[in-house]
Amino acid sequence: MRRRRLRIWIWSVLALAGAAVAVAPALAQAPASGSTGVAYSIQLQATIDPATEKWMGSALDDAANQDAKLVIIRLDTPGGLSDSMRSIIQDMAAAPMPVVVYVSPNGARAASAGAYITEAADVAAMAPETNIGSATPIAIGPTGGSEDLSRKIKNDAAASMRALAAAHGRNARLAQLLVTQAKNLTAPEAKRDGLIDVIAPSQESLLKKLDGFHVQGPNKQVLHTAGLEIENHDLPLTYQLLEILVNPNIAYLLILLGLIGLGIEVFSPGLIAPGTLGVISLLLGLYGSAQLPVTLVGVLLLVFGVAMIIAEAHLATYGILGASGVVALIASGLLLYDTNNSAVEVSPVVIVFVGLLLGGPLAFATERAVRARRQPKRTGWEEMIGAVGEVREPLDPVGQIFVEGALWRAQLRPANGDRRRLERGSRVR
Repeated sequence: MRRRRLRIWIWSVLALAGAAVAVAPALAQAPASGSTGVAYSIQLQATIDPATEKWMGSALDDAANQDAKLVIIRLDTPGGLSDSMRSIIQDMAAAPMPVVVYVSPNGARAASAGAYITEAADVAAMAPETNIGSATPIAIGPTGGSEDLSRKIKNDAAASMRALAAAHGRNARLAQLLVTQAKNLTAPEAKRDGLIDVIAPSQESLLKKLDGFHVQGPNKQVLHTAGLEIENHDLPLTYQLLEILVNPNIAYLLILLGLIGLGIEVFSPGLIAPGTLGVISLLLGLYGSAQLPVTLVGVLLLVFGVAMIIAEAHLATYGILGASGVVALIASGLLLYDTNNSAVEVSPVVIVFVGLLLGGPLAFATERAVRARRQPKRTGWEEMIGAVGEVREPLDPVGQIFVEGALWRAQLRPANGDRRRLERGSRVR
């Protein structure tokens, strides 16, 4: 009986342990005690670019897969690319749950593209010491001087901002001024004038204020946020690295380094390292550039600049082609990316410095490599051609000569059919 009870007790313990192991993952994913669901909080504290665009799309999909009751986007941005901004707004509109844009923490801003994203939210919220505005599009590059084009871009941006604000029951007239007059408002001013919906010092306070809030617009509903558990999701390392690659300055620098590395490898084959690093840099630079709006004139200037530097080494124009190539490289960096936004633009100081720093050495390295190729061979049997030696064993016509510190078997090549013998001590070429 005791053994039977012991076996029953052991099997009971094992069964309970197995049940605990099976239930543990579900318990880990389940909301905390008293929670009514999850508020999925997404970090968007960076420029609006292809990297943050991909991150927002992925994060919103994850929130939907987890059946989140609410999404909070913690926003702090100087602005960014209009195409990426529009993609983010479309992802927000397609989300199955309400989306709250919360400009935070204190000291954060929703500038330029950030203002559009805020107005596109089902709920626009701000921390007390934040600001919103300065949403006037800035034309950069060869089209920047066109007054008609600038006016069209500004009118389009103003209409878009006005539509977003009006659709969510906010002050459309004031929203338009953010674009047409680059107006900027503090959180209290924005709340007072109906540009945003809520001011809250923290996410916990925000959820309390949103309980019972009536959302206006396409996703009209009453929010029930009491008891929601906040799940914070920061920008992953993968997207942080991608954000570095899509920086116009970094992308241009990688392309230039790649071209230089490949140029050195072509003119000095066998070094391996310059070619390998050049290919890696070029691929990374091209990937980053593919995410950005690229101009044809910038690409042509880049290719033309490298071609002129290489031509200088072959034609020896006393630096004219080389200097022109460096100027073309600098111009290509300034015109390669048409971002139309000051938050995502190339730095003229960086481009000029990089062009001079890398363009000059590229011209020098190419010229030296070409010169070295034209010099006589320094290794192998070719280096013996033209060397002067001394006969050690008579050449009749075969004998031995001493040249370059070693004895060599040699055969006399008689001139004009003369088959005379060369005695020991004779000088030969």
